[in-house]
Amino acid sequence: MAILATLAGVEQAVCFTVEGLIGLSLDDGRLLWRVPFKTSYGRHCATPVAGNDWVLAGSYKAGLIGVKVSPSGAGLRADWIWTNKAMAMNFSSPVLVGRHVYGLGPARNLFCVEVETGKLAWSKEGYFMTSADVAHASFLGMGQSILVCTDGGQLVLMAADPGAFRELGRAQVCGLNWCNPAYVDGRLYVRDGIKATGNLFCVQLLP
Repeated sequence: MAILATLAGVEQAVCFTVEGLIGLSLDDGRLLWRVPFKTSYGRHCATPVAGNDWVLAGSYKAGLIGVKVSPSGAGLRADWIWTNKAMAMNFSSPVLVGRHVYGLGPARNLFCVEVETGKLAWSKEGYFMTSADVAHASFLGMGQSILVCTDGGQLVLMAADPGAFRELGRAQVCGLNWCNPAYVDGRLYVRDGIKATGNLFCVQLLP
């Protein structure tokens, strides 16, 4: 998975490959930094997040990791600072708001983790009780709130609050799904069904 990020003052592409995290120059594709990060199956499904010179990535085998990118001479260096194995992600990508990352943990729990330390701020269970073997959720940052689409088809609006979990509202919008919705102009587009068949829904989000 690849994202665009500005780290240590340099705009770059951050890629989470089967062998680890890398930063690439947008001008010529040259390697800016690399952090080896291998797992037994090489299944790195979740998209990393980046901000404030930090990159966070996760694997269900190795856990959630925090990497700090900083200047080094004429180039950049990346240091693996912390690991939180209790918050290992599977294939749900997290979202970064301020200095905290919000995601889905291995115990079917929503979590909030501090970027600089990897310390757990809070964990909330009870939103993923479907028949699926593996829980899934998609996260959309919306200012100081986060919209979560659960694998059971619920939309849950929660506060991006590192102090405590706070649900702001919820609605059932579709059936079982492992999809990442698209949001544009106040509307959310989501498809349900975890196989070839399913329905596409357009949901109008009201203030």
